[in-house]
Amino acid sequence: MVIPSLPGYGFSPRPAAGGVTYRHVASLWHRLMHGLGYARYGAGGGDFGAGIATFMAIDDPGPLIGLHLTNLELAPYTGPGSRPLSGREEAYAEQARRWDQSERGYNAIQSTKPQTLGYALNDSPAGLAAWILEKWRSWSDCGGDLESRFSRDFLLTVVTLYWVTGTITSSMRDYFDNRRWQGEPRLRPGDLARAPAAVAVFPHMLVPEGEPPREWAERLYDIRRWTVMPRGGHFAPAEEPELVARDIAAFYEALDR
Repeated sequence: MVIPSLPGYGFSPRPAAGGVTYRHVASLWHRLMHGLGYARYGAGGGDFGAGIATFMAIDDPGPLIGLHLTNLELAPYTGPGSRPLSGREEAYAEQARRWDQSERGYNAIQSTKPQTLGYALNDSPAGLAAWILEKWRSWSDCGGDLESRFSRDFLLTVVTLYWVTGTITSSMRDYFDNRRWQGEPRLRPGDLARAPAAVAVFPHMLVPEGEPPREWAERLYDIRRWTVMPRGGHFAPAEEPELVARDIAAFYEALDR
């Protein structure tokens, strides 16, 4: 397993220049794997990691055995020339629009004014903890009780990594760079992840909750495995590590390599 840390998070510095987008990091991960001597490999992740893995398969699919994702980070192209949305897809898109109105304020500020917010969060450990852990509470399958799913030591470790390294601002530049250089990012006609893909669907991944339409994912991915999990949320590898690990192993074991 090769588990790289995204540029600007924790102990990984972020380049001073802009343009460190999903697509840019995808090219870095291909270079990393080639540099380590791997000719063939799988990719995957959740959140930004899912977006990066997707661009690895869009831009340079040749080395990829497959993709394993714990969320659908990127919306497929649905503009002129694409097939009409199904009823389930329309309902899903409408749920997502409602979610944007109530929940995506963090994205608006982080993708436009990350530096301003960063000064405040780097000056207050209480503010930093509130900013980070509010999302862990809202987006995990904890029913509003964080410590029912994560130990206090674990949560404090997450916050402390940002605090002692001073990387909350550099991590938020992910949002700024993707919005400025890639348009948040909007996929183009013909953008397809050209590798066998597996999606582990967790019931509390984000709002809207529940299972996204498989046909929505199939607009972008070559779906070979679609696993609806009994529990878990957006932070699935931390919430349900055994479920994630077993699904990854089963997916790659079944592939004809």
